[in-house]
Amino acid sequence: MEEENWEASSSSENEAGFAVDDDEEFQSGPKLQFRVGSSKARWVTELGMAEVEVKRGKLWTTTGIIRSGKTYCFIEEALYLCEIGELQIMGTDDDVVIPLKGLYEMIAEEISGCCWESYEVYRYLKGLGYILGRHGVPWTSKGAEIMTPRGEEEETVCAGEDEDTVTKLLGDMQLCDARAVFDVYLPNSRFKKSSPGEPSFVACLSGDSTPSKEDVRVLQSRIAAPLRFCHIAQGRVSFFSFSSINLPVLP
Repeated sequence: MEEENWEASSSSENEAGFAVDDDEEFQSGPKLQFRVGSSKARWVTELGMAEVEVKRGKLWTTTGIIRSGKTYCFIEEALYLCEIGELQIMGTDDDVVIPLKGLYEMIAEEISGCCWESYEVYRYLKGLGYILGRHGVPWTSKGAEIMTPRGEEEETVCAGEDEDTVTKLLGDMQLCDARAVFDVYLPNSRFKKSSPGEPSFVACLSGDSTPSKEDVRVLQSRIAAPLRFCHIAQGRVSFFSFSSINLPVLP
């Protein structure tokens, strides 16, 4: 097992440079501080995603998925952009901005396909400049349907996709306790959603325990890109990977 020293805390100060008040707690609802000219989106409860209505800045070239000409962002993308002041999210039925506390509660409920551990990984890697997308979800696809996320089993199925393929993927997911969460790409100013290329690695979660050999085997059989397993403890994110080695036979 190889451990990569990417460990860092993601709770001291947010990436926008806004100092975090030590007395500010989750229950009190920290105040949002938006940049001038921030983007705007509206939360769509049925989809568990935000539909972007006003896009400003270059960040959207590497954030959000495109369906039928519209840009949608997952809860982890929406929360991250809100934390750095780049996005305002309105409620489904009104123009009232959803506070950070409301977005944190969505993450805590795990009904939009993202848990706290996943978000910690997303925030840390995004802060380093990496490009992240939900594993297995196309950035853009003609005729693709957006399925409602259910816990950790969010999926996007393209029109005409073979049912046997979908069934096999779901079967693999049930056999494996560890799961792939994000496709991760190196920082790239020329990144295109229409042709993203292969990810540099795939970030995976395995809960509080080390993934079993069978978990690793199942994931490696499904994913061509290198796997990086994530461990989160007290707001600190660590990454490790596994390699096969041949030990010499002792006489």
